[in-house]
Amino acid sequence: MSLIKYDNIKIHESQDPLIVLDDSNFILEPIYYNLGLSNDPKIYIRKRVAKKLNKVQGNLKKYKIKIWDGLRLRLVQNNIYQANYDTMKIKFPEWDKEQLRIYLETYVTSANVSSRIPSHSTGGSVDLTLVYIPTGEELDMGTNFDDFSCKSAALFYEINNVDKKIRDNRRILRESMLEEGFTYDDDEWWHFDYGNQIWAYKRDKSYAFYGEITKTNYT
Repeated sequence: MSLIKYDNIKIHESQDPLIVLDDSNFILEPIYYNLGLSNDPKIYIRKRVAKKLNKVQGNLKKYKIKIWDGLRLRLVQNNIYQANYDTMKIKFPEWDKEQLRIYLETYVTSANVSSRIPSHSTGGSVDLTLVYIPTGEELDMGTNFDDFSCKSAALFYEINNVDKKIRDNRRILRESMLEEGFTYDDDEWWHFDYGNQIWAYKRDKSYAFYGEITKTNYT
């Protein structure tokens, strides 16, 4: 995700307000709060993004959207990056700092690069999956959330044709989001963008309309 060269795309901030999601329409699981990496259990998103997610939910008859994450301020982004860096350092003790950085930044944007706005810090990114309503179980997407492996790539099961059920489950999610104007992340099947620089890059837009949010009005 973070290796995409989107930094130079201009931002014309739309002032679309930030809102707090509730569980009336979606299943909410604030994963980074649950992991102790954020001290705020609320999930925030831009108002227009929330409207689009509601449209996606309305079009899904047998499924419910489950949301893990929306807005991340840089402090939380840094906590996530550092936690994963420490895990990868233990997993690959032979790697030097640069190898760890390159691998990790495929999945987690560093919060310490001032010229780069982490996509989640705009309120225009969302991490989610689908739950099958009759059973209450998440659809099998082939990997867990935040699994840093090649199988997490959005089109892994399209290209490799190793499991048609997982391929179809990902298609349901991906195509539902694309229909409402989101873009998907190449490396993470759960990550979608709207209005931010990555979205503009992938949509070949001349500018983004969601810039960085540095604080919330909700405490």
